[in-house]
Amino acid sequence: MKQMLEIFRAELGDVQEPYLWQDSELVYYLNQAVQEACERALLIEDRSTPAACHVAVQAGVDTYNLHPSVLKVKRASYEGRLLTETSIEAMDAESGNWEVRTGQPTRFILEAPVGGRAARLRLVPTPAAAGQVSLTVYRGALKLLQAQCLSDEPEVPVSLRDGLKHWVYRCALLKNDADTQNAVRASEHEGIFSGIFGIKVDANTARKRSDRQPPIVRCAW
Repeated sequence: MKQMLEIFRAELGDVQEPYLWQDSELVYYLNQAVQEACERALLIEDRSTPAACHVAVQAGVDTYNLHPSVLKVKRASYEGRLLTETSIEAMDAESGNWEVRTGQPTRFILEAPVGGRAARLRLVPTPAAAGQVSLTVYRGALKLLQAQCLSDEPEVPVSLRDGLKHWVYRCALLKNDADTQNAVRASEHEGIFSGIFGIKVDANTARKRSDRQPPIVRCAW
């Protein structure tokens, strides 16, 4: 990360002390860049980190908080058996009493984050016995970068790290200071970042997508 900060300063023209942006500010912007990139491009796929990918299931409990880093569930299995993603709307259309059923889970509903609460996994039907759900997820970084730990590196593919600088510059150039603020250049860098990692989906669109019934793929075996 030390080399990245040096590049940021060189390209922002901030190489002489006193700096216009402190290291802590640039690292804060870099953490934002990592999260933005992960949300837009689903950069980090993980099926092995216990905190993010394993859920201990209790009998009679249907809903579980996921790790705060989890953005999307790609695949889920309960005790080795694949779970099918569904939605509340689809379950309501199928049965009026699905919420009170118990047994071995065969489906899951991914509940989007609300406020400060992380995403949640809801199992259908409610598990009758203890077990474990194994997940393959797309997630953000597991921990934030710290200005005092300059040997750390962003948890994104090396080939894409250079693109993170454009979000850093976007944030830096929006700093409310006469010597730093440049909305035009900030917008240009945001556009470049979007070209690399994709356009951010607004909250309303994301909610509508999550409410849709996931497509059912039937095998021809």
